[in-house]
Amino acid sequence: MDLEQRSINAESLQPLFVQYFNHPPVVVAAAPGRVNLIGEHTDYNNGFVMPMALEMINAVAVAPSPTGKHRWVGSPGDSIVELSSQEAVLPGEPFWSNYVRGVICMLERRGISVPPVDMLVDSNVPRGGGLSSSAAFEVAVCTALSTLCGVDVPPAERALIGQQTEHEFVHVPCGIMDQFISANGKKDHALMLDCKDLSYRYIPMTDPSVSVLVIDSAVKHSLADGGYAARRKNCEDACAVLGVESLRDATLDMLETHKAQLGDLCYRRARHVVAENLRVAAFADAMQRGDWETAGIAMRGSHASLRDDFEVSCAEVDTLVGLSYTIPSAEAVYGARMTGGGFGGCIVALVKSQAVEQVAREMLEGYRETLGIETSYIVTRPGEGARVLLLQRL
Repeated sequence: MDLEQRSINAESLQPLFVQYFNHPPVVVAAAPGRVNLIGEHTDYNNGFVMPMALEMINAVAVAPSPTGKHRWVGSPGDSIVELSSQEAVLPGEPFWSNYVRGVICMLERRGISVPPVDMLVDSNVPRGGGLSSSAAFEVAVCTALSTLCGVDVPPAERALIGQQTEHEFVHVPCGIMDQFISANGKKDHALMLDCKDLSYRYIPMTDPSVSVLVIDSAVKHSLADGGYAARRKNCEDACAVLGVESLRDATLDMLETHKAQLGDLCYRRARHVVAENLRVAAFADAMQRGDWETAGIAMRGSHASLRDDFEVSCAEVDTLVGLSYTIPSAEAVYGARMTGGGFGGCIVALVKSQAVEQVAREMLEGYRETLGIETSYIVTRPGEGARVLLLQRL
């Protein structure tokens, strides 16, 4: 996975669209990937998360199809996938098309009839890196199609459509965070989301002395392979023992009281979630004050918990996080942790801006020397959420 940012915009998609379909797009929409600063595996437990939108996007160009069929291209250079308009609401092949099929199905459930469309997709959000390329895809498709249909679908509803697509067409029982930040991101702000009622607040990230560093472990992951679903089941089992609707309603004292009944596995899974919610609150408060040392402590605690209690890290990711303690420029790193669902992907770190490039170089060198893996990084600011890049009136 390469984290170098290839520029994508309406101007770059229009000639590609014409090349495939011999007519111009009517709508080009975009939605960003995300990096989660803290709050992992809490979203489907009705907890708190703190993501920010990336500047990397998935872009979708669409127009009514003159053929009466859907014609979709998953990325520039791919072959056209043709489907009848009736077939689009059912899962099928190729696999990536289920993200489109699912969104169309969810829109039609809401009474929005989607005509046969020509669609071209392009993205610079890395796949399998824990940066929510799939959520960006779903939200971008929803934004493009609803705009084409002339229907205003609110951002929160677009997020829910993306989540339902994951559940029913991709079979990943994800929470709402990834789609929500992709739909609702705000430039130069992180977003603290309460996943229980979808209330949220933006927290400015305008301090020029602090940068967000994202480093790829070069280990790809798939949340559809069962590891994610197994963790979710552990949390549900813990709720049944505790007698709560979700782990949002549990406390550390409650876990200690029921430790024997929970068993070691469910106890540790639940302890991560309950403690992670507390860490998100501490991180948000520290961020508001500009107290980056305290924010970094919360990040480091989060990673240790994800590694030991929730067991969704891996040796490569742990090596990267460990390097943040030991490189020569370690004092410039406030905190680092794995980000995303786990089993590979990226780490995120808060770093003093004056030293961020040096920190990145030292961590990549240390990673190569320790594991022999060449990888890449980005330094990013919070980006904008889903938006329409081009709208041509029919």
